[in-house]
Parts: sequence; structure tokens; C-alpha cells
Amino acid sequence: MTTGTELRTRLHAIASNLVWVWRPALRDFLASISPADADFIHNPVAGLQALGDEQLAALDADKAFQKQLVAAEKNLADELAASHERCPEEFRGRVLAYFSAEYGIHQSLPIYSGGLGVLSGDHTKSAHDHGLPLVCVGLFYRQGYFTQRINEHGQQVARMDTLDPARLPVRQVLNADGSPLKLKVDMPEGELVLQLWEVAIGNTRLLLLDSDTEENTWEQRPLTWQLYGGDRDTRIRQEIVLGVGGVRALRALGLTPDVWHMNEGHSAFMAVERVREHLATGMGFVEAVEAVAASTIFTTHTPVSAGNEAFMLPLFHSYFQPWCEHHGMDFHALLDLGTLTEKNGYKFFSLTALAIRLSRFANGVSQLHGDVSRKMWHHLWHQVPIAETPIGHVTNGIHTGTWLSDEFRELFVQHVGADWEQKLENPEAWQVIQDVPDSDIWSRHLSLKTRLYDVIAAGLKRRFEGTGVNWPHMVERLAPSSLTIGFARRFATYKRADLLFSDLDRLDRMVNHPEQPVTFIFAGKAHPADLPGQEMIRRIHEVSLMERFHGRVILLEGYDMELAARLVQGVDIWMNNPRRPLEASGTSGEKVPPNGGVNFSILDGWWVEGYSESPRNGWKIGRDKDYGDDRIQDYYDVRSQYQLLEKQIIPLFYKLGEDGLPTGWVDVMKASMQSLVPVYSTQRMLRDYMDLYYGPALRKGLKAQSENWGRVHAFVEWKTRLQAYWYHMTDTFLDAHRDAEKVQFKAGLYLGLLNPADVRVELHQQRNGDTLSIPAVLEGPSGEPGEYVYTLNYRGEHLADSQLRLRVLPNHDYLDHPMEMGMCFWFSKAL
Repeated sequence: MTTGTELRTRLHAIASNLVWVWRPALRDFLASISPADADFIHNPVAGLQALGDEQLAALDADKAFQKQLVAAEKNLADELAASHERCPEEFRGRVLAYFSAEYGIHQSLPIYSGGLGVLSGDHTKSAHDHGLPLVCVGLFYRQGYFTQRINEHGQQVARMDTLDPARLPVRQVLNADGSPLKLKVDMPEGELVLQLWEVAIGNTRLLLLDSDTEENTWEQRPLTWQLYGGDRDTRIRQEIVLGVGGVRALRALGLTPDVWHMNEGHSAFMAVERVREHLATGMGFVEAVEAVAASTIFTTHTPVSAGNEAFMLPLFHSYFQPWCEHHGMDFHALLDLGTLTEKNGYKFFSLTALAIRLSRFANGVSQLHGDVSRKMWHHLWHQVPIAETPIGHVTNGIHTGTWLSDEFRELFVQHVGADWEQKLENPEAWQVIQDVPDSDIWSRHLSLKTRLYDVIAAGLKRRFEGTGVNWPHMVERLAPSSLTIGFARRFATYKRADLLFSDLDRLDRMVNHPEQPVTFIFAGKAHPADLPGQEMIRRIHEVSLMERFHGRVILLEGYDMELAARLVQGVDIWMNNPRRPLEASGTSGEKVPPNGGVNFSILDGWWVEGYSESPRNGWKIGRDKDYGDDRIQDYYDVRSQYQLLEKQIIPLFYKLGEDGLPTGWVDVMKASMQSLVPVYSTQRMLRDYMDLYYGPALRKGLKAQSENWGRVHAFVEWKTRLQAYWYHMTDTFLDAHRDAEKVQFKAGLYLGLLNPADVRVELHQQRNGDTLSIPAVLEGPSGEPGEYVYTLNYRGEHLADSQLRLRVLPNHDYLDHPMEMGMCFWFSKAL
């Protein structure tokens, strides 16, 4: 028999590793510790802390429970060992660092605000699933993000709750002698001391920096309390802690990452700190920038300029001029890396520009967002065609196991196989969904829908009881059998949560149809400083309180990951109507198909790629185009919404076959599940990152380090020479012949003091947005000083209706992208 302390320790080891979030056997074991205590479902660590000695003694004496405990411990150990075994060979023995301002892993650790955090959390989980040796860095927000209440007037009330680490799945990082590990970062007023907490997500480690420690002043201690709280001064200080402090935390733990990933610009100072480290070894600033950028990846999530993190130059100066002076860094050189100038001449310091310039790998988070990002940031490579701007994309996914209901998990096991998670990158394996009986899918969906309506009824009572609002009438009018449409996300104005309310009479006729009623469910938070977003919440509240919309238009409060899961699992349709192209990815809709739901969305973000009309797997709102006028876009989009609902969606949902099932609707459910589940997961997303970014960054970083950074020194020397002489280059003659099948040319190029090996001359073919580059052949010197002759005989397709021009690019075996340097010389005459 164990002691109570030993048993508590063993149980805590299981509860504090968040792999149980998506492993039902571990989750169910934790819930069985005290089935009547909801904490063991929502926050097992908190449940364990409250567990009394008598309850522990009873569990200790329960032989059946002891067997279950041993089985759970073996389950966890096997899970961790299997993850290690799955690590791709290229990454074995390596460390990959991932920095993000927020992480949405589970509602019991509320250090997230929205999609960015949930994506980061899902990223950590799939890293474990892949066996990827990822170490993540963030901040420990003792007040988390706010808990939301919506009062009887529709006003959002933000409540800040102080988190108790003892009730969270975190452990304090200690030194060998048992004392808390501490590290320091420089601030204008002096040193700021940080302590460190660690979260286990399977084998993925998440390190959280915390300023609330006794060494700091009372003015300094609250710095990391709130996520996205405070003013711009607080924001830059938090981001110094995240970036600079994050690097120092990794070093303090003896970790030397081979790959560094910045998730959004909040963590850009991570790269600055690494430049400082290289300077401390005697390396020059330009060489240090190249050394850092070689192994660094930057992911942008923001498709509008105003949403990118930036600071006024005086504020940036107040923090980094003293910092640079103290560490021997050229402040103006650092300033150049991030300073941008608006058309009116106003200058500011952009963390996105800084992150891009300190990375050799950059990406957006969907195909469309990649296009938007290339247009937005093209000016950083001004000579380069927009389409060739070196920013790629990896379309975001979701961690399917986290968002999947037990009902459909069981269906996947039965039909796709017990190894369905390993098949998330294999669309062919999901063809079997077509063979699942309609009644099976529909009955599972109805079970989830019923559970959602139970949550709604309880939520309405909790919110309105004692306020004078007629909530019993709302509950009485709830119609679980109605077509149920969900809209839940961060309430930013571009997401247009209230778009449908432009015609309340038409909405009234729709939702109160005597035979085909419709229910709309809304949930979400607006940032406390976002007054227009809060006004949207108030407007939805106002409409939901109108008697004709009781039980048909519902606004739920307290939006978090748990409520989000209930909604994506229980609705028939997930509606998303952002202003295109402002939704970078929009992963909430990706959580619906695994649970039998269907998307109804603007063609923006991931839905541009995911939508299919044949076979139909959902519906698109509006047109596949961008509008220059918001009012015109609103007009056409809401018109499209109503027409699709009235003419297609509602009739199909209520059309029953001879067996009493909505057969046509279930066909759409199946197509949605079959076509989207094996594509829009973080399992696939992480594979893309490994193939397109992590692997190349690892190899580039190793190349940079070779010969004691000799490759970097040689490249910088070459780059400096090229930049000095590049603008002396000019074309001298062009003799060309082209027809529909072939093109021939002989061209002269003056290189001055450059060598032919320094450049690559190529024929650039462009047709309908598609491009092709064909290298020209160096014939040799022309006989004139500095002039060389290039020729090409080329047969190709579509030459007659293509644009053909010659161009010159830098050429060096250290370059990973031909446009990396932003230098592209075009011949003055087209062919």
C-alpha cells in the first residue's frame, strides 16, 4: 500500500501532462478519481489539490482503482515512448524552438485569447504526435485572458481572475539545489528578474516566463499578469520578456535549438537576442544577422497592415538604445532592420519587418493569405515580382483529436481504423466514410446536438435568472430539431457577426418558419479595448431579447475552449462571414467536419482551398473576389447568405427520405468529413512545416555553422561586393527572334567588376499569372571590358501569348531562394 503523498504524486504526474486532453483512456481515468467532482473533468490538477486525505486513503485501499492507476501509468509511459519512436530521422537529437505570445491547450490553462493561441496549442500537440523535439516558449499570465460575462444590457463585462499555479498543470523550473531557476533581462530602469514554469504536452515542453517574483519591484511584478493587457509600454516590455527572456531561458536549461520559429511578430526580439549572442563572440553585425536568419522561420497571421505589431520610434528608442549601448550593438543598424515609412513619410518600428529580415524562411497561414502577405510585404524586396516574393504558405489545421467528439471518434475507429490518426495525411483512407450508414452518422450527430441544447438551456438560465429577462420563454422556444447554425469566434469588426441583422423581418420569417425553423447561436469575446467589437455583442444581445427571436437567436457568454468544443460538435452548420481577404486562415470551421458539421462561409482563409461544389461539402457565401467598398461587399454577401439559406440549405436540411432521414443533407455531411478531415489537421500542417521549413532551416543552419561560421563570413563578403557593384550592371544589346514554338536570342550584359559566376541570367516567361524561368547560357566575354554574351535556344509552350523578358539574379550556393536578397535586374527591352 502506498502513502497518501505518494499516491497524490503518482496521480499528479498523469494529471499534469496534458496529453490526456486528446487521449480518452487517460482522460476517463482522471474523471474516475472522483466522478461527482466536475474538476476532474475540467481541471484534474485542481481536483487533485482539493482531494482530501480520506478520499486518498479510500482510493489507496481500492484494489480495482490501483489496477486502473497502474494501467494509466503504463498508458502514459507507452504514449511518451511511442512519440519518441515516431521522431523523423532528420530531427533526432535536435531541438526546435517555437515562440508564441499565447497558447490555447486546454481551458484549465487560460493563457490564450483566440485563434492564434489555439493554433499554437494545437501545434504543440501535433509536435508530440509526430515525435518532433519541440520546445515552446511563452508567458505565464497569472490573470490569463479575461473571463466574460454579458450583463442584462448586453455589455461585455471582463473579469480578471488570478490563477493559482498549484491548481494548474504547471511546475516551477528549479535549479539542481531545488531553488527556483531565475534569469534576468535588461530594462531601462534596471534588470527584470524572471522565473520559469513548465507545461508538459506529451513530450512537448512549454516554458512560461513570469515576472511576478520577489526580486522585482511592485511596479515590475505585474508585467506578465495579463495577456494583451496594458498600454504600448506594457506590450513592448512583454515582448522583450518573450523574445530576449525566452532565449535566455533556453540557454539556462542547457538547450541549443537548431531551428527557431517565431509565431507572429510578438516574439521578434528573440532573433535580436541571438544577434547579441553572436556579437559577444566577436562576430560582426551583418554576419550575426546572417547567422541568426539561417535557422529562423517567421509565420505571419495578419492580413492587414494595422494588425501587425509596431511601435513608435521614440518608444522603441527608449528601450533598445540603452540595450544596444550596453551590449555593444549598433542601435541604428538594428533600427534599420525594423523601420518602415508610410506614404505620408511617417516612420515606425515594425516587428513584422524585423522578423522577416531576421529570417530566411517566412510563411502565411493559407494559400490566399500567402498571396496577401506577398503583396503586403513585397516592398521589402522591391525589385522582385510580387508572385516571387519569398513568403510561402502552410495552411493551418486543427488538432483533430482535441476537437473530436467521443461519438465520432468511435465511428472513425470502426470505419477508418484504430490507427485513424496516422491516416490524417491519407485522403484515400477516408473514402470509407461514404459507406457508413446514414442512420449511424445522423444518430451520432443528433446526440451531440441534444447535448449542445442542454448547454444552451443551462447557459440562458445562468445568465438571465434574477435579471427580469424572460429566460423561461427563451428555453421553452428552443428547438433542438431545427436547423442549427453556429457563429463563435473573436468579435473583431471585420468578422461581421451582425451581418444577418440588416433585415430583421426577413430573419424573423426564416427562424420562425412553422415547418422549417432555424436557430442561430452566437458566442465570442471582444478585446476589452475593442469598443466596436463590444457593440456587435450588444447588438446581438438586443436582437436575442426581442420576443420574436426568443430561442431562435441565442447569445452565449463565457466563450472558452470548452464552449467552443460543444458548439463545433453540436451545430449543423458553421457560419463564417469575414470581409475577404481579412481572414488569414479561420480554423474554427476546420473543427466542424470531424464532428459531422458543415461549413457555410465566405471564400476566405482555408475555405478557399477546402470548398467543393461537386461533391458538395458545404456552401460559399458571396463571390470569389475582393471588394474595394465595404458597403458593397456587405450588400452582396448578406444577400447571398439569405438566398442560399432560403433556396438551398434549409430545404435540403428538411427534405426527408423514405427512412425519415435527411439523406441529401447526410451526403453533404459525409462529403465534408471525407474531403476535409484528412487535409485540414495539424498532423498535415506539421508535416508541411517539416518538409518546407523545419528541414530546410535545419540544413541551412548547419551549413551556416560549418567551418566555424566560415560559410557565413564568406557569404557576407560576397554579398557586400555584389551589393556594391550591382547597380552598375546594364544590358548592352539584345538580338532576338521568337515565334509560337521557339525563342532565340543573343544578349550582352555589362557586369563591371562582377564575375559571371556571381549572377544568373534567365528568360522569364509569364502567362496568365503563371511564370517559368529558363537559364540562359554564358557564351563568354564579348571582348569589351566587363561585358559578357549570353545565348538561348528554347522551345516551349504558349510562347505566342506569353510575356518574355530577360533578367539577372544573384547566384551563390548559400542562397536558398533566388529572390532572398531582393535584387533582380531586368533587361530594358522585352523579347
